[in-house]
Amino acid sequence: MSTRATLSCVAASLATLLLACGSGSGSPGAGGNSAAGSSSSQAGAATSTAGASGAAQSNQAGSGGGKTAGAAGSSGSTGGATAGGGGSGQAGGGADAARPSPGCGKASTIEPAHFEASTLLERSTWLRLPDDYDPARAYPVIFIWKGCSALSLTSYGMETVAGKDAILVQGDFPPGSQCYDTADNSTFPDLPFFDALLAQVQNDYCVDEAHVFSVGFSSGAWLTQLLACQRGDVLRGIGTIAGAFKPAFLNGAASCKGNGLSAFMVSDLDDHTNPFYDEDKDGDSVEVAVNHWLTANGCSEQTWTLDAGTPAPPDEAVCRAYAGCGPFPVELCLTSGKGHAAQETLSMPGFWQLFQQSLPK
Repeated sequence: MSTRATLSCVAASLATLLLACGSGSGSPGAGGNSAAGSSSSQAGAATSTAGASGAAQSNQAGSGGGKTAGAAGSSGSTGGATAGGGGSGQAGGGADAARPSPGCGKASTIEPAHFEASTLLERSTWLRLPDDYDPARAYPVIFIWKGCSALSLTSYGMETVAGKDAILVQGDFPPGSQCYDTADNSTFPDLPFFDALLAQVQNDYCVDEAHVFSVGFSSGAWLTQLLACQRGDVLRGIGTIAGAFKPAFLNGAASCKGNGLSAFMVSDLDDHTNPFYDEDKDGDSVEVAVNHWLTANGCSEQTWTLDAGTPAPPDEAVCRAYAGCGPFPVELCLTSGKGHAAQETLSMPGFWQLFQQSLPK
């Protein structure tokens, strides 16, 4: 992997993570998501020079994973993000103190280092305790939400990236659905499900309640953005691929809950299922999401407009962090040639690298 001298320390550290994980850290069912035809991220994605990335959001039509729920994605090409222009972003964030949950001190009854299946509110759930799980240690929790039509567990390899340092959780779609429900006219049934699942994990296991994170692909990315808005007082950070934010997520409020959270988004310029640009001019795209989080987090860099011609270099086909975001960094990886794909070798290490910035040192 080649890097430019102008890349920040964040870029170097993420590039190291990408090399370490490589393209072989796949996950169970990684191809079985809303982009049914998408291959796992190719090794070319790992050649993206990771300066850090920005938050992206886009609106979702219907109850599926974006404008075209469950549409087959492309297998993508070997192209990927490169470090164009050096970027002006700077590493941000800072460590927060841990907040142990009621489950700390309770002995676990499940085997660590594998996903334990269970059922909650008529939905399948999966929980993975790290190897050498210590009930006296408060672990960060990462919720992983999958793309439409994914069968059973789809972890995208996060267990390989987070290793022994996080508890991982996934919940299935609402009964009878093949996507999470984030439509404009939805009552958002995934919100009480998330609340119940989080409460169960916090009560049964030793969780750091100050470090709860959510990541997702396609439909799961839309859900993550909904949670970021409606549960922004619970989440510390998010990571999304091919899905974003929309005004309906405000649910009539003037702003999202909480005081901000770290956000890392991955989007591909050739993804026309959940596009980066607002291609149909309906006010929902990943570009809209980038601007939302830059504004919400008080970043000093000017937000984009929805006019043609943005973003321009160094944003186009680059991974970067945006400047002046304080304790809640906003990062974006904008790739090309991948289509509607999870890009696991780029996204998962990038998410974890961002989340680690806020963990107790």
